[in-house]
Amino acid sequence: MRICTISYHCCPYSLMGKDGIGGMNVYLRELCSTLSAFPDVELDVFTRCQDKHLAEVKKLNPKLRIIHLSGGPQLPLERIFLYDFINDFSDNLLEFIQKEQKKYDLIFSHYWLSGLIGERIKQSISLPLVHVFHTLAFLKGRAFGLDGDHPCRLKAEEHLAMIADLIISSSSQEKRALIDEYGIDPSQVQVIFPGVNADRFLSEGCKYSGRFPENKEKEHVLLYVGRIEPIKGFDSLVEAINRLKQKNSSFYRRLKLLVIGGGTLNDLNRSPELKRIRNMIKKNSLDDKIIFLGSKKQDQLPGYYSAADALIVPSLYESFGLVVLEALACGTPVLLSRIGQMRTIIEEGKNGFSFQAGSPRSIADMIEQFFKHKDNFWKSDKIREKVVQRFSWDKTASEVLAAFISLKVKPSGTTTIFQCDESPLPG
Repeated sequence: MRICTISYHCCPYSLMGKDGIGGMNVYLRELCSTLSAFPDVELDVFTRCQDKHLAEVKKLNPKLRIIHLSGGPQLPLERIFLYDFINDFSDNLLEFIQKEQKKYDLIFSHYWLSGLIGERIKQSISLPLVHVFHTLAFLKGRAFGLDGDHPCRLKAEEHLAMIADLIISSSSQEKRALIDEYGIDPSQVQVIFPGVNADRFLSEGCKYSGRFPENKEKEHVLLYVGRIEPIKGFDSLVEAINRLKQKNSSFYRRLKLLVIGGGTLNDLNRSPELKRIRNMIKKNSLDDKIIFLGSKKQDQLPGYYSAADALIVPSLYESFGLVVLEALACGTPVLLSRIGQMRTIIEEGKNGFSFQAGSPRSIADMIEQFFKHKDNFWKSDKIREKVVQRFSWDKTASEVLAAFISLKVKPSGTTTIFQCDESPLPG
């Protein structure tokens, strides 16, 4: 089986934590690598070229390639501008396929922009389209609002829900929401959980590299890993730490928050959201408590997870939350918002605690409770054992491949090509 995978807005092998680069990159990197190890499976991952010096084709193993194609200027662009170059990228993708004369069995698209490209390829070479939304605009809007998103996104996602041959969802909550919102057939959506790379996040022998508070045994160390954007709820975490400062000075003196994400240290100085957050921190004199480390490579993360007392995830909306699995695979407890699928992974008082999303008071109370009771939690080995038994990329890849094979024998139906400002036109 040859799979045409589309990740238009970001390359799965980019540095984690920058704008638009996060869990989806991990998902694609791990899933494609695992799928390529199956007999008779080959994957080409098509992504937008953001650097004119990159080679067009990069072979990662004999059956997995990353293919960089032009789609607008060959430099990093904010996602809101990428819709304008969908046709350009689609044309270049079709030209590449025709030039190589390779036949694909299906299209596997990720995020709404890639889905619209996938639809154009589907129409041109008559292939089934399997789509993963990763996040949904209408759910994001309910949690926080849609400021900063392209005005076509809501309409485009509804269209993709109608025309995709199969939607793979990372959570049962998301599947239910898709069915309720769009009235699609439940058989059109299959829930397949992401996995975790147990070998990479094995806590034994993890070595911390980088800045870390001295005298860790005297510190309460929390870790945040992810992008710095409003939907991640980071400002609520800052407010919670400020509440602890006012409420419990002796506890506050021992507290540290390490922050991984936001791009390189140079990027941290350019991000409007980070400037806003840092102004909050400075205003409340929390500079010595919240330490920004910038983004880190995947193979550096285990040391940070293992060295922290707990990972904290204050998001207002998550489709799944892969960092939760990563921390647990290192034997590290997780403190998280009571939202989505990730809340079902936590067993209260055993491998983590949950709190009310967006509530600084709830977050502050939970942080105090965690450090008061953390000695009663499962030991690291048990935390790790429980999560790796339930989640693995081998399991995820096997289920995804079975879903692909079931589609292969079905004819692909005719759909309509999405038009942002009009009704969809016949393909």
